[in-house]
Amino acid sequence: MSFLRRLISADKKKSGEDISSKQHVAIIGLDAAGKTTIVKRILRSEYTLSKPTFGVNIEVYRYRTLEFIVWDLGGHAPIRKTLWKKFVTKAQTIVFVVDASDQKRFQLAKDVFYETLENTDPKAPVLFLANKSDKEDAASSVEVMEALDLQQMIRLDRPFNMFRCSALTGEGLFPAWDWLVDIGAKDQAIPTWHVKIFSAVVFDSNGKELDQCIFGNPTQQANVATAYRESIRETERFAKQMRDYNEAVTVLEIMKNYQLVITKNKLFVMGVLIDVNDPVSRVLTISSRIFEAIEMEYLKGLSISLQEVISNYFPLDSI
Repeated sequence: MSFLRRLISADKKKSGEDISSKQHVAIIGLDAAGKTTIVKRILRSEYTLSKPTFGVNIEVYRYRTLEFIVWDLGGHAPIRKTLWKKFVTKAQTIVFVVDASDQKRFQLAKDVFYETLENTDPKAPVLFLANKSDKEDAASSVEVMEALDLQQMIRLDRPFNMFRCSALTGEGLFPAWDWLVDIGAKDQAIPTWHVKIFSAVVFDSNGKELDQCIFGNPTQQANVATAYRESIRETERFAKQMRDYNEAVTVLEIMKNYQLVITKNKLFVMGVLIDVNDPVSRVLTISSRIFEAIEMEYLKGLSISLQEVISNYFPLDSI
């Protein structure tokens, strides 16, 4: 199953106008910070760890309305001193990955980042990812911000943001990438708040289906029927694969026109089918609220109605 992947020849919008634009993104950070794992998670929804990168991995794909050319640069010292400067000079966006559990190397990470920053476009936004935040020994957001001296970024008057994330479970990655899209799109008219929910399905943590629903009139439902069935299968598959994790999230491309956002907490696994250009972060907020709304009924052994909950709480997001 390909994930959020669009080559440069991606389909144009129905109106015939292609509003996408290319963004050159350099992903940097010390070795073993998790850069390649993050790239694979975003591009292909892979749940496995990656081998160390000893050079440059280049990927081209589309996320929402933007096409990304991603340079995943290895973090070993020889590469930092040779390849980083060549690529970060051309980058329109910098993603700096730090291992939140490797506090002994925070100072080195900080020194390497600000040394590299001197070679970048002074207007290029910077996205900080505090990876491995799911580990017990991971530093807090405040500790990471202080260690990297992000007050200096404010003084530099450069757009930046920081997200705690886990490349393994996917938590935090998609809201971070939504921010990157919103910054990169600038004046483009892209959806940033409400989404179009076509369907949803929820399982319990053991993989038992609790409810499913599909929105829209009969014609709309017929058009989305195939994607709807595939979304149920993929959500069930994810529930089985991530059974040992209390929380996880992933996003899958479904039939080029849709994306399936799957979230898991201790009790539930839910898949929500939305438009391919919609912001994932909005769905994560919706999913969290739905989990809260259905938890009591589930614990009491009562039936759950996804259609009712979504229609009542998020009427502007259901088609």
